[in-house]
Amino acid sequence: MAEIKDLLRGRGRIVATARMPEIDAYIRKVHGKARPLTAKEGQVIRGQVNAQMRVIRRNWPVRTGTSRAGWTFFINPSPGKVAVVFENPVFYSGWVTRKGQQPVREGGTPWYQVLVSQVWKANQPRLMRLLKAEIDRTEGIAKKGKAQAQTRTERKRETSALASLVRRLF
Repeated sequence: MAEIKDLLRGRGRIVATARMPEIDAYIRKVHGKARPLTAKEGQVIRGQVNAQMRVIRRNWPVRTGTSRAGWTFFINPSPGKVAVVFENPVFYSGWVTRKGQQPVREGGTPWYQVLVSQVWKANQPRLMRLLKAEIDRTEGIAKKGKAQAQTRTERKRETSALASLVRRLF
């Protein structure tokens, strides 16, 4: 299960990081060691998180639209630290609540904590399934490429051995 951690909690701006330790562990298991995400693996995450961002924006309370338009994300593809970082740099976005909820200044829960967490958890099984499938494809291509490279190396050795034998004969 991914964990969501908010780095700027209580400061108005939102920086919520959704780490994916199960993907890091899966890459280590399949690849043998930690490695960064490939471009295609990043595209899988990007596609799924774009869908999540549409749901977040659709469910974000709107008065002027500034904080709804402020939602962005980026992907951290680093080995052993794969994560998605949700951001909203609008200065008051961390204090937004839904209509009828208790305001944050009176002890209420900021809406993004509920919304981002629910959206992430709802889409996580699909994201993990698609991402693991892409990792398997990447590893399959890598293994196939290594086998072909070994075959080419063996052919070169055989050719050079044959050429040296022919040179000796003539």
